[in-house]
Amino acid sequence: MKSGVLKLAIIVIVLNLAFLYIGLDFLPQSRSMPPKTIVLKPGISQADLVSIGEKIVYGKGQCMVCHPVMASTGERAPAMTGIGAEVVREARARGITPEQHMFEALVNPGAYIVKGFQNIMPAANEPPTSLTSGEIIAVTAYLQSQGATVTVSYPGSIPVLKQEEAKAAKAGK
Repeated sequence: MKSGVLKLAIIVIVLNLAFLYIGLDFLPQSRSMPPKTIVLKPGISQADLVSIGEKIVYGKGQCMVCHPVMASTGERAPAMTGIGAEVVREARARGITPEQHMFEALVNPGAYIVKGFQNIMPAANEPPTSLTSGEIIAVTAYLQSQGATVTVSYPGSIPVLKQEEAKAAKAGK
Protein backbone atom coordinates (compact mmCIF):
# COMPACT_ATOMS: atom_id res chain seq x y z
CA MET A 1 0.00 0.00 0.00
CA LYS A 2 2.88 2.35 0.83
CA SER A 3 4.48 1.80 -2.56
CA GLY A 4 1.19 2.77 -4.30
CA VAL A 5 0.99 6.07 -2.38
CA LEU A 6 4.66 6.74 -3.11
CA LYS A 7 4.15 6.10 -6.84
CA LEU A 8 1.11 8.40 -6.88
CA ALA A 9 3.05 11.15 -5.07
CA ILE A 10 5.91 10.85 -7.58
CA ILE A 11 3.48 11.04 -10.52
CA VAL A 12 1.79 14.13 -9.04
CA ILE A 13 5.15 15.85 -8.44
CA VAL A 14 6.43 15.00 -11.95
CA LEU A 15 3.20 16.25 -13.55
CA ASN A 16 3.33 19.50 -11.57
CA LEU A 17 6.95 20.06 -12.57
CA ALA A 18 6.06 19.37 -16.22
CA PHE A 19 3.19 21.89 -16.10
CA LEU A 20 5.44 24.43 -14.37
CA TYR A 21 8.07 24.01 -17.09
CA ILE A 22 5.48 24.38 -19.86
CA GLY A 23 3.91 27.41 -18.18
CA LEU A 24 7.18 29.23 -17.67
CA ASP A 25 8.90 28.40 -20.94
CA PHE A 26 6.19 28.07 -23.57
CA LEU A 27 3.33 30.35 -22.55
CA PRO A 28 3.71 34.10 -23.09
CA GLN A 29 4.37 35.99 -19.90
CA SER A 30 3.04 39.47 -19.29
CA ARG A 31 3.25 41.86 -16.42
CA SER A 32 0.50 44.29 -15.73
CA MET A 33 1.93 47.58 -14.57
CA PRO A 34 -0.10 50.60 -13.48
CA PRO A 35 -0.31 53.27 -16.18
CA LYS A 36 2.42 55.88 -16.04
CA THR A 37 1.53 59.45 -15.20
CA ILE A 38 2.39 61.67 -18.12
CA VAL A 39 4.25 64.85 -17.20
CA LEU A 40 3.87 67.69 -19.66
CA LYS A 41 6.40 70.48 -20.06
CA PRO A 42 5.15 74.08 -20.32
CA GLY A 43 4.90 75.25 -23.91
CA ILE A 44 4.30 71.78 -25.38
CA SER A 45 2.94 72.05 -28.93
CA GLN A 46 -0.70 71.39 -29.66
CA ALA A 47 0.29 68.56 -32.01
CA ASP A 48 2.15 66.87 -29.17
CA LEU A 49 -0.82 67.44 -26.85
CA VAL A 50 -3.10 65.77 -29.39
CA SER A 51 -0.74 62.81 -29.73
CA ILE A 52 -0.43 62.35 -25.96
CA GLY A 53 -4.20 62.79 -25.55
CA GLU A 54 -4.86 60.04 -28.08
CA LYS A 55 -2.60 57.65 -26.14
CA ILE A 56 -4.47 58.47 -22.93
CA VAL A 57 -7.92 58.03 -24.56
CA TYR A 58 -6.95 54.58 -25.87
CA GLY A 59 -4.97 53.60 -22.76
CA LYS A 60 -4.96 54.99 -19.24
CA GLY A 61 -8.18 56.97 -19.69
CA GLN A 62 -10.16 53.83 -20.55
CA CYS A 63 -12.45 56.00 -22.69
CA MET A 64 -12.95 53.38 -25.37
CA VAL A 65 -14.72 51.08 -22.91
CA CYS A 66 -17.88 53.15 -23.49
CA HIS A 67 -17.11 55.56 -26.34
CA PRO A 68 -17.12 53.96 -29.81
CA VAL A 69 -14.92 55.33 -32.58
CA MET A 70 -17.83 55.61 -35.04
CA ALA A 71 -21.42 56.45 -34.14
CA SER A 72 -23.91 53.60 -34.14
CA THR A 73 -27.21 52.90 -32.46
CA GLY A 74 -27.36 51.48 -28.98
CA GLU A 75 -24.00 52.82 -27.79
CA ARG A 76 -23.45 53.81 -24.16
CA ALA A 77 -21.64 57.07 -24.92
CA PRO A 78 -21.08 59.53 -27.78
CA ALA A 79 -18.73 58.47 -30.57
CA MET A 80 -15.20 59.90 -30.78
CA THR A 81 -15.35 60.67 -34.49
CA GLY A 82 -16.59 64.24 -34.89
CA ILE A 83 -16.88 64.86 -31.16
CA GLY A 84 -14.88 68.09 -31.43
CA ALA A 85 -17.43 69.66 -33.79
CA GLU A 86 -20.30 68.43 -31.62
CA VAL A 87 -18.72 70.05 -28.55
CA VAL A 88 -18.41 73.37 -30.41
CA ARG A 89 -22.14 73.27 -31.30
CA GLU A 90 -23.19 72.35 -27.76
CA ALA A 91 -20.92 75.00 -26.21
CA ARG A 92 -22.34 77.73 -28.46
CA ALA A 93 -25.88 76.68 -27.58
CA ARG A 94 -25.00 76.87 -23.88
CA GLY A 95 -23.15 80.20 -24.19
CA ILE A 96 -19.76 78.89 -23.02
CA THR A 97 -16.45 78.20 -24.71
CA PRO A 98 -15.70 74.78 -26.19
CA GLU A 99 -12.80 74.54 -23.73
CA GLN A 100 -15.12 75.10 -20.75
CA HIS A 101 -17.64 72.60 -22.13
CA MET A 102 -14.99 69.92 -22.67
CA PHE A 103 -13.39 70.39 -19.26
CA GLU A 104 -16.83 70.28 -17.62
CA ALA A 105 -17.61 67.07 -19.49
CA LEU A 106 -14.40 65.50 -18.16
CA VAL A 107 -14.36 66.66 -14.51
CA ASN A 108 -18.10 67.05 -13.87
CA PRO A 109 -19.76 64.81 -16.48
CA GLY A 110 -23.14 64.84 -14.74
CA ALA A 111 -23.53 68.62 -15.16
CA TYR A 112 -24.57 68.30 -18.81
CA ILE A 113 -25.75 65.04 -20.31
CA VAL A 114 -25.84 64.65 -24.08
CA LYS A 115 -29.37 63.90 -25.25
CA GLY A 116 -29.95 60.18 -25.65
CA PHE A 117 -27.29 59.10 -23.13
CA GLN A 118 -27.30 58.35 -19.40
CA ASN A 119 -25.20 59.86 -16.62
CA ILE A 120 -22.69 56.99 -16.38
CA MET A 121 -19.34 58.66 -17.01
CA PRO A 122 -16.97 58.96 -14.03
CA ALA A 123 -15.03 62.18 -13.53
CA ALA A 124 -11.67 61.89 -15.30
CA ASN A 125 -9.77 63.42 -12.38
CA GLU A 126 -11.06 60.82 -9.91
CA PRO A 127 -10.68 57.03 -9.69
CA PRO A 128 -10.70 54.81 -11.68
CA THR A 129 -8.68 56.93 -14.12
CA SER A 130 -7.40 59.78 -11.88
CA LEU A 131 -5.99 61.86 -14.71
CA THR A 132 -3.75 64.81 -13.85
CA SER A 133 -4.47 68.35 -15.05
CA GLY A 134 -1.95 67.96 -17.86
CA GLU A 135 -3.47 64.64 -18.93
CA ILE A 136 -6.97 66.16 -18.97
CA ILE A 137 -5.71 69.02 -21.14
CA ALA A 138 -4.07 66.51 -23.50
CA VAL A 139 -7.30 64.47 -23.74
CA THR A 140 -9.19 67.69 -24.44
CA ALA A 141 -6.73 68.53 -27.23
CA TYR A 142 -7.28 65.11 -28.79
CA LEU A 143 -11.06 65.37 -28.53
CA GLN A 144 -11.06 68.87 -30.00
CA SER A 145 -8.95 67.59 -32.90
CA GLN A 146 -11.81 65.26 -33.81
CA GLY A 147 -13.67 67.78 -35.98
CA ALA A 148 -12.73 71.17 -34.52
CA THR A 149 -9.80 73.49 -33.93
CA VAL A 150 -7.61 72.70 -30.94
CA THR A 151 -7.81 75.68 -28.55
CA VAL A 152 -6.24 74.26 -25.39
CA SER A 153 -2.62 74.68 -24.39
CA TYR A 154 -0.43 73.65 -21.52
CA PRO A 155 -0.13 75.33 -19.05
CA GLY A 156 -2.33 78.09 -20.49
CA SER A 157 -5.58 76.12 -20.06
CA ILE A 158 -4.99 75.19 -16.42
CA PRO A 159 -6.97 78.19 -15.01
CA VAL A 160 -10.06 77.21 -17.03
CA LEU A 161 -9.70 73.58 -15.95
CA LYS A 162 -9.30 74.58 -12.28
CA GLN A 163 -12.41 76.75 -12.59
CA GLU A 164 -14.42 73.77 -13.84
CA GLU A 165 -12.98 71.54 -11.09
CA ALA A 166 -14.04 74.14 -8.50
CA LYS A 167 -17.58 74.20 -9.96
CA ALA A 168 -17.70 70.40 -9.72
CA ALA A 169 -16.52 70.49 -6.10
CA LYS A 170 -19.08 73.16 -5.27
CA ALA A 171 -21.82 71.06 -6.89
CA GLY A 172 -20.97 68.23 -4.51
CA LYS A 173 -18.87 66.00 -6.74
